[in-house]
Amino acid sequence: MMTKTGFNLAALQFNEQDFQDAGPIAVNELRDSDIAVIGISCKIAESENAAQFWDLLRAGQDAIRPFPARRKRELESLFQAGLLNEQTALNEGGFLEEIDKFDYPFFQLSPAEARLMDPNQRLFLESAWAAVEDAGYGGKKLSGSRTGVYVGYSSDFGEEYKRFIAEIAPSSASSAIPGNIHSMIASRIAYLLDLKGPSLLVDTACSSSLVAIHLACRDLRHGDCDTAIAGGVKVTLVPIKEGKGGGLGVGSSDDRTRTFDSVSDGTGGGEGVAAVLLKPLKRAIQDQDHIYAVIKGSAVNNDGTSAGITAPNSLAGEDVIVRAWKDAGIDPDTITYIEAHGTGTKLGDPVEIDGIRRAFRQYTDRNQFCAIGSVKTNVGHLDNSAGITGFLKAVLALEHAEIPASLHFTYPNPDISFIDSPVYVNDKLQPWPKEDFPRRCGVSSFGLSGTNCHVVLEEAPAWAEMQDGGQLEQETPETVQLFTLSAKNETVLAAYVKQYQQYVMEPKTYPLRDLCYTANTGRGQ
Repeated sequence: MMTKTGFNLAALQFNEQDFQDAGPIAVNELRDSDIAVIGISCKIAESENAAQFWDLLRAGQDAIRPFPARRKRELESLFQAGLLNEQTALNEGGFLEEIDKFDYPFFQLSPAEARLMDPNQRLFLESAWAAVEDAGYGGKKLSGSRTGVYVGYSSDFGEEYKRFIAEIAPSSASSAIPGNIHSMIASRIAYLLDLKGPSLLVDTACSSSLVAIHLACRDLRHGDCDTAIAGGVKVTLVPIKEGKGGGLGVGSSDDRTRTFDSVSDGTGGGEGVAAVLLKPLKRAIQDQDHIYAVIKGSAVNNDGTSAGITAPNSLAGEDVIVRAWKDAGIDPDTITYIEAHGTGTKLGDPVEIDGIRRAFRQYTDRNQFCAIGSVKTNVGHLDNSAGITGFLKAVLALEHAEIPASLHFTYPNPDISFIDSPVYVNDKLQPWPKEDFPRRCGVSSFGLSGTNCHVVLEEAPAWAEMQDGGQLEQETPETVQLFTLSAKNETVLAAYVKQYQQYVMEPKTYPLRDLCYTANTGRGQ
């Protein structure tokens, strides 16, 4: 790893001059506002890390499945308390395999405190730590720094564990309060690492985690923090089937999300946790960080008045995309992929495509030049963590120069005319060709709250692999490097060894010198 070692309709009007004013579009353009993604971590559906998540996407895997048997066994206390019975029907979904394992001594917690802590808090703590280590800033390297923490989390799904404690162990209810206060999800990692930047919980429903990334980038640009952890977490302790349409009438009949397809009838559910470490691009290059992708710009708005408070608005969708393009200072004609919100609902999909079409038509008349897809077809709708899930898919697609398939697409929704649209559904894995401009894409996340967010991403710059203005010197077979491993017990040490074995067997590896440098300096000893 390369480490050291209502809206205003008038605002929708713009023309080519807006992009010319932003400066020339060049392959090696480097702006002060560019933000680098230097660390990533996730557990989404069946995948235990980012590499497995990419493998899932690349294979076109449908990760929707019955509730894991081992997790159902863990609910025995709820059955005993009469809160559930054997006839309780559970949804299928993109479920995590386990949510009960937690290394509480590592995080300086007592067993009692850990048991009373909402699994959402535990999972995000682990993911944030892993993202920091992935970037090569483990141990105490960020201690005392102005690092911000921004977490997308919806209170709509955050009271289950607290309620179960009150029912099953009422004597522990007061002791459980710190572990079930929502804002603690962001604050715990700041407390553990002694981080001095802002610590925020963001709740805009489905768009929460992408809005968290937007706010992190804004604060990095304004100097409110020097680095930022952004992410989201969504766990469903008991996914009780609520009948056709689900609680809000948008649930899929078979728990699959068939985005843009003619037979789509709603969205399915999923679980996951993800975090990214962000830093201004110029500093990331100076510090020789590994860069996964670059955030060029982003925007947030609200639907305002629409057909209903939970109904989307195509004009607002157009507006947020256009504003993000202008913030990024890029030519919209160079956007060749969009990771859509893509809920698979009869109303939402046509409205989203109409907003995208309107945005592109302000600049180009080209048809079907931009691929589109939705990760919800693989892992379901992760609610407040849906945005960062799509964001990670886009980041990994840029890094691997491939666009994964959007699943369950056979015939297009009859209310969407893709023939004369700028976008087409990418229904198979395809290489992402290199053109005379960097690979660029957009990521959308539209909240049930009416708050929408769009982020523009670009592939990592080629010069991020350069040092002192020249290519890194080549290693020879005789080169000797020191590689250190350190853990708090033998079990964890063995797990580290296994992970490194898997890593060095991957087709794409980094120079031995960089691997050793990160292991020696970027991990806590």
